[in-house]
Amino acid sequence: MKSSTYCVVILLLISSIAAIGIGKNAGIIQTNFQKEITVSKTFLEPKTVEKDSFVELQVAGTDNHIFMPGQPMLPVHTETLILPFGAKISNIECEVQDIETVVLSKKIYPAPQRIIIGTAVSYSKPIMDEAVYNSNELFPDNWFNYNVGVGLDENNKHATLLTINTYPFRYNPMTDTGEYAKNINLKIEYNDPNSDPFPETSTYDLIIIAPSEFTSDLQKLVDHKNSISVKTVMKTTDEIYSQYSGVDKPEKIKYFIKYALETWGVKYVLLVGGLKSLIWGNPRENINYGAKDWRVPVRYSNLLDSEPGYISDLYYSDIYKEGGVFDNWDSNNDGIFAYHNGMSAKNDTLDLNPDVCLGRLPCRNNNEVKNVVDKIINYESSLANPSWFKKMVVVSGDGFLDQEDLNFEWDTNGLPTGEYTIYAQCTNPEGISGPIDMTNVTLDKTQNTKLTFNHNDYLLVPNFPQYPAPPLAKIMSVSEGDVIGKDDYSYAPLESEAYCNDYYGYGNVEYKNGILHLRGKTYDPKPYGYTTNISVWVKNSAGETVFADQRNNSLMYSEGEWTTGEQLLHERAGALYYMPDDFTSEILWTSNGKWTGQSDVINTINKGSGFVFFSGHGSPRGWGDQYPGIPGNRQVASVTGLKDVDLTSPYFPMNTLTNDYKNPIVIVGGCHNSDFNVSLLSTLLDFKHTKSTWCYGVPTPECWSEWLTKLSKTGAIATIGNTGLGFGNFGEWCNVGGVDNWITTEFFKQYGTEGHDILGEVHTLCITNYIATFGKDVSEDVQTVQGWILFGDPSLKIGGYST
Repeated sequence: MKSSTYCVVILLLISSIAAIGIGKNAGIIQTNFQKEITVSKTFLEPKTVEKDSFVELQVAGTDNHIFMPGQPMLPVHTETLILPFGAKISNIECEVQDIETVVLSKKIYPAPQRIIIGTAVSYSKPIMDEAVYNSNELFPDNWFNYNVGVGLDENNKHATLLTINTYPFRYNPMTDTGEYAKNINLKIEYNDPNSDPFPETSTYDLIIIAPSEFTSDLQKLVDHKNSISVKTVMKTTDEIYSQYSGVDKPEKIKYFIKYALETWGVKYVLLVGGLKSLIWGNPRENINYGAKDWRVPVRYSNLLDSEPGYISDLYYSDIYKEGGVFDNWDSNNDGIFAYHNGMSAKNDTLDLNPDVCLGRLPCRNNNEVKNVVDKIINYESSLANPSWFKKMVVVSGDGFLDQEDLNFEWDTNGLPTGEYTIYAQCTNPEGISGPIDMTNVTLDKTQNTKLTFNHNDYLLVPNFPQYPAPPLAKIMSVSEGDVIGKDDYSYAPLESEAYCNDYYGYGNVEYKNGILHLRGKTYDPKPYGYTTNISVWVKNSAGETVFADQRNNSLMYSEGEWTTGEQLLHERAGALYYMPDDFTSEILWTSNGKWTGQSDVINTINKGSGFVFFSGHGSPRGWGDQYPGIPGNRQVASVTGLKDVDLTSPYFPMNTLTNDYKNPIVIVGGCHNSDFNVSLLSTLLDFKHTKSTWCYGVPTPECWSEWLTKLSKTGAIATIGNTGLGFGNFGEWCNVGGVDNWITTEFFKQYGTEGHDILGEVHTLCITNYIATFGKDVSEDVQTVQGWILFGDPSLKIGGYST
């Protein structure tokens, strides 16, 4: 069946969820008081790929999928059109041509859930959104949607950002049919204000906001910036508080930044100041802000879905919303800033796109100010030596245990009492087979059943914890010496026994009606080893095979390898893939044996590098990850990467760094590495984790990212990480499905592939592109951009200036 349809949408504001492209097929027509843009898209016929009990849909001409958790993963094409600052959309007309009906053999695969990285919580197995999958209506409900934001374009100019998602395939879940459109044409009309509030020529490029006690030491930085033609001025917090209005101190600073943009044409804002003391500091006076114990105050987000109360410096850079109106982050005027609780009608409507490149140096005292100023001046005073700068270090392992449920069903009914041996072995695609796992059990229906979960696959690694290792198979739902008896039995291992088991059920112990369910692992613990075939068989005491079965193409991914590495996975690659060809890489992975502990990381950083990328699990006091396959669960498989405070010698590992003036930009993926509201006594007293310091009673005077950045001569020139929880996706969707892995790799794409070399501009583009790609409906996406903070100078020239 072929047809065409025509629809008109007026002021439809729906968040976007796909990948970004900048207005490649758009034409602009001037019509009196309005402007008109036309966008035309052509798509090829959809293809399906069998995936378990689902199908994955692929359409040439799209660049991503819908990633709303639990909803069908339909192909999407997205592009962002750059409109004048202050523009408002008045009308969009959509013409769809050559529509065909498609019949599917199975339901379309649902998008995975966002997962909190590294926290011991119960995960829900990804299920289909019943409201969608039980519907007889087409999903999505239109051929396109769009989102309007106000921010900076790729040239760092103020603009209205119109992100359009087109859906060439719409799905009827009840009938497993769909409508496919070959051509989608859009006509967009918008009101052009024909003016903006910004000066044509900038008076200043950079403004530094700091307390008066830091001004003397910061003057050197002001002088340096002016000497390299980055026009810079300094403003103290006391001056701002006395000269600008606002409901609290953070809002006064935000109004001053608005003034600086519109009067001076400022491009970059540097906040210098964190908590006042390393010993004690009250993180916040109330749910909205912390000011009394802070050098420069902080705004807290009140997103309640996952983690209420985390710092968001994005508040200071997100100045405007649609129409060029000031965005105070309290759109419902209830006195609660950045409120977000699921799909509540009370949620604040936030723009979230940065309108200025902003960074913070969270210094607590003048000595820390001197350290960071000295490093910035040294870094920018000459072009970095390629011998150290053009090297990128990546550190990672296996983020999640994404073992699918193998569930071999051994029917013991009719078998005689006796001794039996359960065997398991896996083989990788290269034909290499690993060791045979053997478990001896007794079958006796007169005895009580005794079944025991085990997680000792690490014993199969020949030189644990040294990797690489051969392919490994392990039956975990029954253990040596167990009895298969007269009683039914079931047990679901706890998170402390089997990481992510609540998600997959790969280790559940189950014996019912004489059927013993054999569950466990199969994986290839080498770099990019993600698929294996596993064979399971059972023999009696006479050596006769009484049961045999196999599973082919079982998947298990080391998520961090794909995030940091150089290979594509679906539509997205790891960070090294995007770096320039003249960069070398030092890959510290648990799977390649180059990362077994903290000393490996410290020794590598000491050699100097332009970039270091950590992707794994974090806290304010440390960062680490796991060995591939997470053998023996996390308490056995966890590996320390780098800590600021350790309970064993050296007590302050970062202080042992010796990379003098060979300072990398550090990107860290994980939870709370940049949570800079910690201090020594506040973390010590929070041993029950009631104050959300995330240090569990270990005294931590400064957070991980803060410590690494403020070190004298050594450490990082800048660090970017999360003030709150980090989120990720299991397995094969770890890079594409968004959240922490996506925004971190976007940094290297913007620098290495797109050619942006001013630190704050790269950071800003990462946030802007993330919003365009994933939208603002899912709380994890909101938190990802709100908490992704830059500790560093936003005007920093990456690699320094040529003399």
